[in-house]
Amino acid sequence: MAEPEKVQSVVREVIEESGLPRTLIAEDANLSRAAIIAWLAGTRTPQPESVAQLADGLEKRAEILQGLVRRLRKLR
Repeated sequence: MAEPEKVQSVVREVIEESGLPRTLIAEDANLSRAAIIAWLAGTRTPQPESVAQLADGLEKRAEILQGLVRRLRKLR
């Protein structure tokens, strides 16, 4: 895995760029909201397992959104 500073930086960027509420990100990734906030504040560095959970949660949310887009596209 990458150096802790790099991990923390990329995780922070991904969370912020997602535009999703912290609570939703935490729920989707099965993580605590406190962990997400600590990562964003730079007081904790996510462990490899947590990074994987975050990726899985974001992927799950993306699939949900893609399904909604497909439903709307059918209305054309």
